[in-house]
Amino acid sequence: MSVLAPVAFVLVFAAIIALMAWLVVRTARRNRAPRDPAVSHDLARLAADRGWRFTPRDDGFLRRFSGYPFGRGGRRRPALDLVTGTHRGRTFACFQFSPPRSLPPGEGSAEIDHARVVAVALPAAVPAVLVTRAHAAPRWTRRYTAGDDAFDRAFAVGTEDGPFADRVLTEPVRRWLLDNPPAGSVRFGGPDVVAWHADPGGFDARMVEPAVDHLCDLLDRIPPDALR
Repeated sequence: MSVLAPVAFVLVFAAIIALMAWLVVRTARRNRAPRDPAVSHDLARLAADRGWRFTPRDDGFLRRFSGYPFGRGGRRRPALDLVTGTHRGRTFACFQFSPPRSLPPGEGSAEIDHARVVAVALPAAVPAVLVTRAHAAPRWTRRYTAGDDAFDRAFAVGTEDGPFADRVLTEPVRRWLLDNPPAGSVRFGGPDVVAWHADPGGFDARMVEPAVDHLCDLLDRIPPDALR
């Protein structure tokens, strides 16, 4: 036993070092999210045609966001293929993002390598309300019910501010979301409403405007006083 103990210690130590090295390399690869040159070209041309701005990579842009899915290191990640501008009188951003793997198990974004994100600025900072499809919701989102059976079956809502959720998720808004469900998750929080979904690659630049329109249509149905 006395002879084998040092050998076992060395093997365990080597395994720990190898695991740490693998995690570092894996994280670095995820942070270098694969960018399709054709998509970047199409987005740059779209931005030029619409009077928007295209930035291939912005290492500081995500600092404006907080909370899920940007927390726990996500704000230090780059925004890739970033398109910013104004549409229908609202400031927006569209970009690719790699959610942190440090999110707890069961959180949808923890299983997404790369996400396509659309954010639209709000008139003022607001409390956090996350709306996601019920079958794909993180466990902690099941904290709020609207008292609307159809909506509560279709969506899970997470918030620490029930009165604000009541003001946002009015009956017309709930009906519209049922008829026009988001491709992924939608989150009100801070100065933006943000939507994101998995981006397996091959993003169609022509989808930028419909994605921004979806959030603008949602905001058009929310009482203005609810967002001030």
